[in-house]
Amino acid sequence: MKKYLVVAVLLCSIYAVGQLATIGAGPKPPAPVLASQSGTAPSGSAAVVSANAATHDQVMTLLDLMQVRKLMLSAVDGMKKAMATGAEDSLRRRVPNPTPQQIARIHSMLDAALEDLPMDEMVESVVTVYQRHFTKSDVEELIRFYSSPVGQKVLHEQPQMMQESMQAGAEIQRKRYDEIMLKIQKKADQLADEDEKEKAQAPKK
Repeated sequence: MKKYLVVAVLLCSIYAVGQLATIGAGPKPPAPVLASQSGTAPSGSAAVVSANAATHDQVMTLLDLMQVRKLMLSAVDGMKKAMATGAEDSLRRRVPNPTPQQIARIHSMLDAALEDLPMDEMVESVVTVYQRHFTKSDVEELIRFYSSPVGQKVLHEQPQMMQESMQAGAEIQRKRYDEIMLKIQKKADQLADEDEKEKAQAPKK
């Protein structure tokens, strides 16, 4: 049972990684369809972009300049640390004195779960999103900004800021989790007491 609980935590956390990276880790998105290509709406979930949308090469230039791949790896690393801390806390709530082997097993599960993330596919999905929201001139301005000293500072500081933000968020979540569990326990105890009183007051047959 403990193993399944830990796996559930891992799966939820892996989904959160995709959300934090503003991309999905699901199937590769279909190629974008230009709105001017056809008068009919595209079938399925094909992305529709305007004829003035940024080109694939433009977006890739911007993403390379923004070091998106590095940011994704940093996000995964930061999430892995937060997940490890959360998983260890969850284990200690169920096993007061876990062995080093049990803790090491958690870290091994995390490493195995996150080692095969399809980075190339994830970057391509970001390209589609940018094409859907930005025009050629928009991306040109973004490239100009990230080529500036301030833009470079943002890129330099962002990975550390992301890790610190996730660690701070994880700490808040842990505190909130303890508060919620305490409230649930109190409510459960209250309901149990009320049930016992009702049984005691019920007329005997």
